[in-house]
Amino acid sequence: MSTGNNTQKFISVGELSVGFSENIIEPTEHLVGKEFSFFYKTGKTGKISFLDRETVKWSELEEDKEVRYISSYTAINPRDNIYFIDFIASYGNTKSISIILDGKKQIATVISGVLPTTAEVSIPMLKRAEQAMPLTSVKANIEHVSVNSPFTESTFQHQETKDLIGKRVQFQYSSKDIYEHIYLNENMCTWHCISGNEKGLSDTDKCFYYKLDEDFYLFIWLEKVIPTMGIVLEDLNVLRSYGKIYGYEDYTAGKISNFPVGSFAKLMNNEI
Repeated sequence: MSTGNNTQKFISVGELSVGFSENIIEPTEHLVGKEFSFFYKTGKTGKISFLDRETVKWSELEEDKEVRYISSYTAINPRDNIYFIDFIASYGNTKSISIILDGKKQIATVISGVLPTTAEVSIPMLKRAEQAMPLTSVKANIEHVSVNSPFTESTFQHQETKDLIGKRVQFQYSSKDIYEHIYLNENMCTWHCISGNEKGLSDTDKCFYYKLDEDFYLFIWLEKVIPTMGIVLEDLNVLRSYGKIYGYEDYTAGKISNFPVGSFAKLMNNEI
């Protein structure tokens, strides 16, 4: 967004959400009435039950400590028998839970995101660099799960990948919101807003890549200027992306914004 002195403004996640979900796909009802047991690679167990089209029941058990949530959720089915499930869990602290449920392989990848406190946001970037702290204050935990059977040495899991590195992809989220991603290396990606509320802004942020299927990828990024987590599934076969963006609604730690996104993609090069 331009200001009077031609500088650019990093907008809040709440501002970003306005009109940003124009190209999402319809939610699925395939999971309604179903229940799945989760067996984590770490030994933790869990259970997820889809009570209806809007409500999910979620529990985790680790070392005799159990947590339970009942939350509203969204679920989409971007590829046959692969689901992206997303909800906000609140048990003292609020966190984002996103699940790639892979029915073909009977596995799941669970991404938990936690936004920073006011004190964490206030740590200067120079101090973070000096103390070798992550530059982003957003925390992400990625866990691998076997579905309905114990996790063993032979259990498959979604693998980290270098397939996207070197690629430059443009994503159109709405009639006005267009971004490009430049996948630099295993840990960093540059985003650049070509059109929309953040036009002209760009940054380079921490990211993660996983391969889900042929030409189908999980991409996660953690922004440092405005504390934000983005999670999308990128289907380079049909040139679409699907996912969500999570952050505080305004510039202070408080009310959160967690909204679905979808885009039409364009591959700008074929570098690998």
